[in-house]
Amino acid sequence: MAYFDRVVSSLFFHHLTWENKQRTAQELFRILKPGAELHVADWGYPANALMRGLFLSIQLLDGFKNTQDNVSGKLIQLFQQAGFTEVAQWQTFNTIYGTIALYSALKPG
Repeated sequence: MAYFDRVVSSLFFHHLTWENKQRTAQELFRILKPGAELHVADWGYPANALMRGLFLSIQLLDGFKNTQDNVSGKLIQLFQQAGFTEVAQWQTFNTIYGTIALYSALKPG
């Protein structure tokens, strides 16, 4: 059943394998009400070479395989494949560990 109007996720998806990212996105889609919003803050495509270099520290800690999807910019595709619409990366922040991206998406209503 769809129960929630909004889901917010912060620095979670980069810990998951691609298969688990897909399962999680599908489950988020399932539990959201029609017209509900998904908001995600996580590591994204690096803004520049320096941000890519800094992100290596995160990859060393959290694993190269599961963080590669984030650094390759695949989260928009992930949410679209799960059925979300109006999927967008609407802001990025450069940090001492790399680029954080803010994503939003809607469950069609």
